[in-house]
Amino acid sequence: MDKKEKILSKLNIKDYNNRLEKILEKKKFSLDTKNLLLGMLYRIENGYADYKKTKVEVPSKNEFIENIFNIIMSNCNEISVAEFDSQASKILKEKNEKYIIEKDNGKITVLGNELLLFDCILKIAQKQVCVPEELEDFKVPISNFLNLGDLINKSEVMRDFNGWSWNPILKNIQDIKINVIFQTLIYLAGNEFVNKWISNTSELADYLELLQFYIKENFGEKRASEFLSIFCKLVIDISISQDKDQMAFWKEKRKYFDTELDILQDKQKFLKEITEEKKKYGKQIENIDKIMNNKELLKEEYISRNEKLPNKEKIFSISHLVGRLEKEREELLTKIKECNNLIEPKGYVERKKKVEEKVEFLNSLDIEQKEDMKKTIIYLCEIFLECFQIKIAKAKTKQEIVDYIYELRYYGFLALDSEGTKIKDVVKLRPIIEKNKVNLLKKAKQLYAIDEVTDDEKANEEILENIFDSKMIDLDHMVIQTRVTEGKLYIEYYDENILENTIQLQSDRTLKLKKKTKLFI
Repeated sequence: MDKKEKILSKLNIKDYNNRLEKILEKKKFSLDTKNLLLGMLYRIENGYADYKKTKVEVPSKNEFIENIFNIIMSNCNEISVAEFDSQASKILKEKNEKYIIEKDNGKITVLGNELLLFDCILKIAQKQVCVPEELEDFKVPISNFLNLGDLINKSEVMRDFNGWSWNPILKNIQDIKINVIFQTLIYLAGNEFVNKWISNTSELADYLELLQFYIKENFGEKRASEFLSIFCKLVIDISISQDKDQMAFWKEKRKYFDTELDILQDKQKFLKEITEEKKKYGKQIENIDKIMNNKELLKEEYISRNEKLPNKEKIFSISHLVGRLEKEREELLTKIKECNNLIEPKGYVERKKKVEEKVEFLNSLDIEQKEDMKKTIIYLCEIFLECFQIKIAKAKTKQEIVDYIYELRYYGFLALDSEGTKIKDVVKLRPIIEKNKVNLLKKAKQLYAIDEVTDDEKANEEILENIFDSKMIDLDHMVIQTRVTEGKLYIEYYDENILENTIQLQSDRTLKLKKKTKLFI
């Protein structure tokens, strides 16, 4: 960080302090809480420029910090920092917890750690994601995935960036599987889309459909269908692996549609059942009409229903009952129309096809926990990397290509498991990653975005491909230098004046090399 950046950082911290003071005027936070909040904001300020440079697909720093202030203001009524031998410390010790969140009261009790406090602030604002009625089954799995993925993603600025280096710490990532799927989603659909999905409050917006449409429009129908199918499977499989209720729910769901498909296979039996169902709805409509056309029956129905309902759900008047009966009648008419549609040959075929698709999807779920989820995640990564090829091909500006270089490098360093296996080291993914590297460097050359070390295309490609293995935060600072020692050619990669890496270049030709090259033009 240069002198100017340090001055700006101090100014920003002063602004944050002033902002906190205004919030604290309305909150009963202690001095310890204020200091911990300020320390948290300082760490975010200190690492954000490197975080943004490394990942690219992130919100602006002001937007990021403004979101934190909004949560503190709207959701945090009390934050108790568990200092040594304090009451809060005793509570946590008794429960063997690092923090306790009481959402209903807006209360956080937490150890004196900035990263833990940040996680608590994000968690206290989490809510279930809104979904359309027909996607209600997905609400819990999608909500759990997006909430935890978002928390891991936002915590990264404090967890892995300290203002000097980029150092992913696997043990501090709550769920490595969710993280790699979430990052794949962000790089495919964009940070803005994912944030809108998380904060969506409309039950009319179908973000799964929007995601599928976006992929189809940009990368083709086949990839859209495959990505959505695998994405939904993974999100549900993760939910099943973490929640016994979810496991039971999806088992029952699979059983239900297996039974329905069995019925549909026997067309005559199916049509008979639908006809009986239609008759049942017709009788219910007749009964509603009978009640609505007879004042005495209407009064009896009013008394009968209210006797069964709790106080908060009681029907206020006869006129309210009439409105409710009219609504029930409309719903029954809709069901009769659905039955009529199913009786028609076209409707029957469409229904059978939909049920077959549901059964196929439900049977793909790992409800019995026998599969290696890692293989499925790798398949999702493969589809994304195919889409990334298309993004590279469509790029028209230097900045797009430079951004994609950073994104592919970051994506390659993502861990797939607790052992630290990186995406770039997965044998199945290596060919497509290498192809993406070659395409990126070729496009960078076409757009005059990157300098060449030598006129030899093969050697130049080998030299430049190593930038994707560099953990240097700002590749603008990279300088590539050549050195010949004892007849062997070495390529040195510098972070300005600091040597980061050296490779030996094998070549059976005499190469004309530039002595010192700055990476980006």
